Amino acid sequence: MATSIFQRKKDLVYLVFFLTHLPVMLAFDLTSYYPASIKPVWMTDMKTWYIETHGDRFFYNPPSFFPLFLLLELTFHLPLTLWAIPALITNSPRLPLALLVFALETSITTLTCFAEMLSWEELTPEQRGVQGLGGMYGGYLALGVFMAVDCYARLDQQIARAHRLEPISKKAL
Repeated sequence: MATSIFQRKKDLVYLVFFLTHLPVMLAFDLTSYYPASIKPVWMTDMKTWYIETHGDRFFYNPPSFFPLFLLLELTFHLPLTLWAIPALITNSPRLPLALLVFALETSITTLTCFAEMLSWEELTPEQRGVQGLGGMYGGYLALGVFMAVDCYARLDQQIARAHRLEPISKKAL
């Protein structure tokens, strides 16, 4: 019998993340892909409020790389999220590999966005700080790095068991 998600604390954190990430993607990040005729007004209003409050240029004057990041979100994050939610609940043995790829991609793209955001001179200290974009992008980056290290360690342990090796992750801890 599989170990309950409530006993796997890291996986529970990941599940909460993906359950939160899904509606954010569908109701905010990916709305530029929706035909105007089906996009609800509240989505446009929410994006307007967000831009006015946080000054996030990615959603009104994006750098040339950002549309590619949104395409990655549509073609990789969305399908992986839809797969990860039930996989986390059932403790799929494929989780560490899938989440490692997700975490590395997410960390690299988020770090790029974070560095870009820090270059925006028009942001107020509040918008740039922990309670603004710095906290949003920084939190996302922290989770990505944590997930990458965790999933690497899980895979390292599986490989070490299969080949009767001492896990590298155990030496590092």
